[in-house]
Amino acid sequence: MRDIPLLLGFLIMTPMILTRPYLGVLAWCWTALLVPNSYVYGFASAIRFNLWIAVVTLLAWPFASKPKAIPLNTTSILLGGLLIWATISSVFSVAPVAADTWSQWEQFVKTLVLSLAVMAFIRTRTRMVAILFAVALSMGFHGILEAGKFVLTAGGHKIWGPGNSIIGDNNAFALAIIMTIPVLVYLYLQFRNVLLRIMLGGSIFLLVLTVIGTRSRGGFIGILVLGFWIFVTTRKKLTFIAVAFPLALLALALAPDTWFDRMQTIEDVSQDSSFMGRVIAWKINTLAAIEHPLTGAGFHSTQDLAVWKHLSENFSALDIVPTRRPDTVMAHAAHSIYFQVLGDLGFVGLALYLLLLAAAWRNASLAIKHSLANPEVRWAHDLARTFQYCLLPFIVSGAALSMAYFDLAFVLVALTAVLREETRVQAAMAARSTVGMSTIANRPAST
Repeated sequence: MRDIPLLLGFLIMTPMILTRPYLGVLAWCWTALLVPNSYVYGFASAIRFNLWIAVVTLLAWPFASKPKAIPLNTTSILLGGLLIWATISSVFSVAPVAADTWSQWEQFVKTLVLSLAVMAFIRTRTRMVAILFAVALSMGFHGILEAGKFVLTAGGHKIWGPGNSIIGDNNAFALAIIMTIPVLVYLYLQFRNVLLRIMLGGSIFLLVLTVIGTRSRGGFIGILVLGFWIFVTTRKKLTFIAVAFPLALLALALAPDTWFDRMQTIEDVSQDSSFMGRVIAWKINTLAAIEHPLTGAGFHSTQDLAVWKHLSENFSALDIVPTRRPDTVMAHAAHSIYFQVLGDLGFVGLALYLLLLAAAWRNASLAIKHSLANPEVRWAHDLARTFQYCLLPFIVSGAALSMAYFDLAFVLVALTAVLREETRVQAAMAARSTVGMSTIANRPAST
C-alpha cells in the first residue's frame, strides 16, 4: 500500500520541479537522505526516486525563468576538481570488476552535482532554511522512527540505518543523526510557533535516544565533541548547561546496560579487536595509495578480496604501527573518511578532499565574522555556527567511519560557501552605503 502513494507523490512533484528547479534541489536532498526505497516492498522498491528527481532537476535547470549559474569560488573549484579526479581514478581503477567502481562513481557524481546545484539555487535565507527543513524531514524521520522502536522495546531494539544506504551501518547512522541534531536546534530557535517548537524539541530528544540506541562508540564520542564545541562557542553557556544536562541524564536513564558495557571498551582501544581491525584497514588503504599515489586504487577497490590480498603481501612495510596480519578470507571497508579517500583517489584526491573541508570551515568562520560586523546579516551568525556544529562531528567521528561521500556533508559544504558569499555581498553593500552617507554629510552646503 505504501508504493502507490509514494509514486503518486513523486508524479505530483515532477511538474512542480520542471517550473521551479529549486524545489527539485530540495527534493533531491530529501530523497538522498530519506532513501524512500527502503520503506516500500512492492514495485516502487525498484524505482530510483533519487535519480528520477536528479534528472528532472537537471533537465529543468537551463529552462528556469531565472537561470542560475554555479558561482566560481574556492568551494566550486574544489568540487569540480574532485569530480574530475574521481573520474580519472575510476578510469585507472585496479578493481577486477569495473561495474562496482563505476556504480560508486555514479553515486559520488550525483552527490557532487547536488552540491553544485545547491550553490546555484539555494542562495537566500529562506531557501537555506527550506533545505534545512528537507534535512530535518528526512534524517529526522529515520531517527524518530528508530527511537520509537527503542522506547517501545525498553532499549532492546538495536538501531540501524535505512537499507543498504551509506548510513545503513549503526555507526554511520549514529553520526548522520548527530549531524542532524544541530539543524533541529537551529530550526527550534528560529521559529516561535508553539506546536512547531514542541515537535522540534521532542524530535531533538528522540534523536539523542537514537544515537544511544545505535550503541555506537563513535557516535558517543561524536555527541561529546558536539556538546563540548557548542559549550565553547555559545554565548549562553548557563542556558546550554541547564538544557543539555537534564536531557543527557534522561537519555542515559533510558539506555540499556549493554550500552554502558559497550562504552566502557573505549578505555583500552589497543585491546579492542574491532578498533584494531580498523587500523589494519587504514594500513591497507595507505598501501593502496603508496602503490598508486596519484589516482589511488579506485572506488571500493580495496574492498575487493583480490586487491586486498595483493596489498597484504606488502603489509610489513607499515609495521611501524604494530597490528596483527590482515584477514585473507574477507576484505574490509576503509573505516575512515580520510583513509577511504586516500585508498580510492590517492594523495591528490585526499588533498582536494581536505582542502574542501578546510574551505567549508573557513567559509562558516568568515560568515560569522561578516555577520557580527553587519547588523543586516546578523541572522547568518547562528546559521554559520549550525553548519560548523554539523561538520565538526563528521570531521572527528568520520575518522573511524567509511562515510567520505555522505550527501549531507557535501550539501553542508556547499551551503557554507553560499552563506559566506551572501554575508560578503551584504557587508560590501553596507560599507558602500556608509561611505555614501559620509560623503553626503561632509559635502559643503551650497550657497
